[in-house]
Formats: sequence, structure tokens, C-alpha cells
Amino acid sequence: MTCAGLAAPNDQRLADAIDTVAAAAIGAGTRLTDVTTQYIDEEKALVSIGIDPWATRSSDEPTGKADRILYVGRDGARSWAMRSSVDVVCLSRRGSYQGTLIGANRGGHASRLLAQVALVGDRERRVRLAASLIGAKIRGQIHVLTRIARRDETVHVADTTAHMHAWRRSLTDARTLDEIMGIEGACSNAYFDALSACVPADVTFDGRSRRPPRDLPNAALSYGYAILLSECVGALHAAGLEPSLGIAHAPTDKRPSLALDLMEQFRPLLVDQTVMALLRTRKLRPVHGVVEAEAGGVWLGVDGKKILVDAYEAACQRSVTGALPGYSGSWRRHIADSAQMLARAIAEPDYRWSGVAWR
Repeated sequence: MTCAGLAAPNDQRLADAIDTVAAAAIGAGTRLTDVTTQYIDEEKALVSIGIDPWATRSSDEPTGKADRILYVGRDGARSWAMRSSVDVVCLSRRGSYQGTLIGANRGGHASRLLAQVALVGDRERRVRLAASLIGAKIRGQIHVLTRIARRDETVHVADTTAHMHAWRRSLTDARTLDEIMGIEGACSNAYFDALSACVPADVTFDGRSRRPPRDLPNAALSYGYAILLSECVGALHAAGLEPSLGIAHAPTDKRPSLALDLMEQFRPLLVDQTVMALLRTRKLRPVHGVVEAEAGGVWLGVDGKKILVDAYEAACQRSVTGALPGYSGSWRRHIADSAQMLARAIAEPDYRWSGVAWR
């Protein structure tokens, strides 16, 4: 017997969906016994499923790593998810990260939480770990720029990447978190200025802008970062860490600072490179941006979100080797494993960790 829940915008589409599911059930040697239906507004719905094809665990093996990600641009899924112990990430319509609902089966590890608290007051270790996180981010930014330049002879980034290499090397001499974040800021400004020159002529992109994003590239970057941040929050919970106790980003009750730290090394490939590829191949175009007159900002429309989510999922599911020592797998699994390595670096003062390496 098979039960199904179906949603469609009209009678004909609903009937077609029922026929398709019924035929699939018969083909699988079973029969459809219960169908729950609902009408939805196509303009407001966003549903996309990402599956990690490299997940090899057995079905009864407990794990904090997701192998299926469902994006739903519609209210009504939260209650069901919480009853089913499924974590829920809440984003605003403009893509801002609002928070995460964690299922009851997720619990922290007291020893790791105590180690985090101790780390907050250990200036030397925080500086060392922050330098590793930001250094990995800068390596990734350089990778994105050089990859674009290799594929397009009209793009010239050698001067920018040379400065970024020098700034990254200077992290070893930094003695305070302010120095490290100053280096990060200088690199990011140069990096986004260089990216701004790489988009098509009809796309406005004048460097990084936030709250609100001022153009389509920034709207796409902000939306992608919000998704990535939510994955990092989940990975930290699975690793037994408190996401608000940051290292490079100051601990605070107002934002998941440690998740912001963890995501730094994954921003360039999983979001920046994805957005730039969509813009440069004309898959993401100015028509996909929605202008908010009152706030003067831009956010992604429904079609733009679907395009970005699909491309982001493809990036997350790409298998890589060597990004973490002795480990290969999808980038999504790298996020989870990197959180575990960060937990070890927090708990073990002598453990040296340099973040992901880019190939």
C-alpha cells in the first residue's frame, strides 16, 4: 500500500499528478490507498529537492548529516517537520536567514560546549583559529577569480590576486581579531570589485551591498549565503557545538556567529562561483530581480530562486577529493565534516586545523 500527498495549482494538474503517482505505484508492485491533495499558488511556491548521491550510510545508521534537502517557499511545513524530528530553516521572502527549528532528537555535548566557553576567553587560540578560517576563505576567493580568468582572456585579475596572496600571508603576523578581520575586509573589497568587472554588460554590479542588496548579483549572493548559513548551523548542532559562540565573529545572542565563521571557507565555491556562473551564462538575468521601491533594494523573484537553488544543489553535490585531509565526498558532506574538525580544534588546543584547501 502507498500513501501520497499531492499539491497542484488546478484540477487538471492535480488529476495528472494523481495518474502519474498511481502508475508509479503499480509499476513498483503496490497500490495507491490514500491521497491527500491541496491547491497551491504557483507564484508563491518554491519546491526543490536536493539529494546527496554520495551518502553511503545504511538506512538505520544514526547521523546528523542530511542526504535530502527540501526547499519549500510556502508556509505550512513547519508543524509536520517538527513532529517528524526534521530540522526547519526559516528564511524571509527576500532570503534573509531568520533562524532554525531544531528537532527534539538533537542534543549538544556538554564537554564541547564547555570547551567553547573556555575558548571565548582564550585570545591566542581564537586568533589562531580565526586566521585559519579567514585564510581558507581568501584561498577560495583567489581560486574563483583565477578560474574565471583562465576561461575568459578578457578578464584580468593578476594584480588583485597578487595583493590577496600577500594579505593572506600577512595573517600569520596578526595578533588580534581586529587585525584579522581588517585583512578579511581588504581582501573582500578587492575581490568583489574584481567580480563586478566579470558580469555581462547589462547586469548592474557595483561591489558587495547588503541590507538591502542593491542589484541582482547581490540579491543572489545574499540568498545563497542565507542557505549556506542554515546548513552550517545544522552542521554545528550535529557536531555538538553552540552556533552563537563565534571565533572570528564575536559571540552574540543575536546571530549564529560560529556558523558565520564556519561558512567563510565555503562562500567562494558554493555561492560566489555559482552565482557568477549563472550570471555569465545568462541563466540568471536582470528579469529575475524584483525591485522593492520602498526600501530601494532588490531580491530574487520565484524563478530566480529556483534557478539559484538548483545550481547551488549541483555545487553541493559535487564530489571532491583533498579539500580536507584524507577525505573525499560531496561538498555538503565536507561542511558536516569541517564542523566536526572545528569541534576537535576547539576541544584540543594542540590540534592544528587550516580549513578546506582548494583545487
